[in-house]
Amino acid sequence: MNDFAIRVENLSKLYHIGEKLATFRTLREVIYDSLKSTFRRHRQTDTTTIWALEDVSFEIKRGEAIGIIGRNGSGKSTLLKILSRITPPTRGRVEIFGRVGSLLEVGTGFNPDLTGRENIFLNGAFLGMGRLEMRDKFDQIVEFSEIEQFLDTPVKHYSSGMYVRLAFSIAAHLDSEIIVLDEVLAVGDADFQKKSLAKMEDVLNKEGRTILFVSHSMASVEKLCSRAILLSHGRLLFDGPTSEAVEYYLLKGETADLQSSKASWLPDPKTPEASLY
Repeated sequence: MNDFAIRVENLSKLYHIGEKLATFRTLREVIYDSLKSTFRRHRQTDTTTIWALEDVSFEIKRGEAIGIIGRNGSGKSTLLKILSRITPPTRGRVEIFGRVGSLLEVGTGFNPDLTGRENIFLNGAFLGMGRLEMRDKFDQIVEFSEIEQFLDTPVKHYSSGMYVRLAFSIAAHLDSEIIVLDEVLAVGDADFQKKSLAKMEDVLNKEGRTILFVSHSMASVEKLCSRAILLSHGRLLFDGPTSEAVEYYLLKGETADLQSSKASWLPDPKTPEASLY
């Protein structure tokens, strides 16, 4: 049996800045874009793309809890979105062995017009779980979330805290081998954060599931994760014991390795490699 949950090899993600997806444009937009192109010819510093991730590689074994840390804009959320199959990579390879349950931002994976009850079953369907299987998990999810009285209310009327309670409870209790958590628990109150971290420790130690945890709370990362990955400007700076990663991040900062890192802002590549996913 494969001992790995995730393998990432030379992963890169390119975003086009200010690119419009609309098929039809007004005359004003055509004139504006034409003028903008004229001015760009005289500005050598003007750029149109950004590498959110560049040549990131790592492996995660089954049952590991990995913290992903770094400043805002370092590529953490982009990495999780690729691992959760929300966005494809520009190049590189990702191998995922098991079902992934994600909690990336408030409301992700929810249909706002459906009730909390209906969204629980919807999320189970996304993971390939049957209705009978979901009924076995339903009571646990509702009890943990502590929002039973609002269960038959459309989630568009939920507060951000209620969203997080339900979304985390779904992610923690459904049968996904890999749980991906972004900095969403910060929305919840202190008691729920404490309860959630305890649940993650339980999931890790008793159920042997794999956890990827993004947080700006170094205390939470050190409590839950034995290993951490530090990202800066889309590049991997450090991959190792959590205490060392946190020390590097807090004491040395991210500027230590910027000299050896390529700039994240680059012109359009002529022919990006085909993505392997």
